[in-house]
Amino acid sequence: MSPPLRLTRAAAKARTRELLLASAAQVFAEQGYAGGSVDEIAARAGYTIGALYSHFSGKDELFLTLFDDRVAGHLRAIEEIVEHCGVDDDAAFAAFGDYLTTVADSRSGWSGLESEFLRYALTRAELLAKVTERRESARDAIARLISRRAPSWADAQITATAIIALFEGLLMQRRVNPASVPPVVFAGALRRLLAQATS
Repeated sequence: MSPPLRLTRAAAKARTRELLLASAAQVFAEQGYAGGSVDEIAARAGYTIGALYSHFSGKDELFLTLFDDRVAGHLRAIEEIVEHCGVDDDAAFAAFGDYLTTVADSRSGWSGLESEFLRYALTRAELLAKVTERRESARDAIARLISRRAPSWADAQITATAIIALFEGLLMQRRVNPASVPPVVFAGALRRLLAQATS
């Protein structure tokens, strides 16, 4: 029987980072951002606190990395919908409505965590700047898709901001009362926003 293959140093480092992030996501989901501790995150991942600090500066960086991963996942899903359906046809609106429903009905509790982290960041200028930069990057990525139809880049950015606000607001409403926000509600609101932006 051959001996198990050993990971390269880079692969081992990536694996450690992946396990720490998975542990952080679990601890934050269970205990909130304030309640979760780096000691528990490290222990659940099977590492020492020193190993955690060799990969991340602390809880803030862990959370921001999870935020980056989540936003990247949303953007990939949006780009895939646009690639297969176009920016503003009926199939795209229906797919966006279905996607909102899927995200809202997941039990990750991420929206509550993000709100908690934002309240925390509001009292820390340097951290708030990092959160702002990430949210602006997400807005600009959506604006790039809209700009294919919008009269100007400024119009595309305004519409992208409104779409994010719409998504976050309806997502919260659906979590409180799923029947009040079926997929068609988001699809219809999105259709109106894009029609106004591209007229």
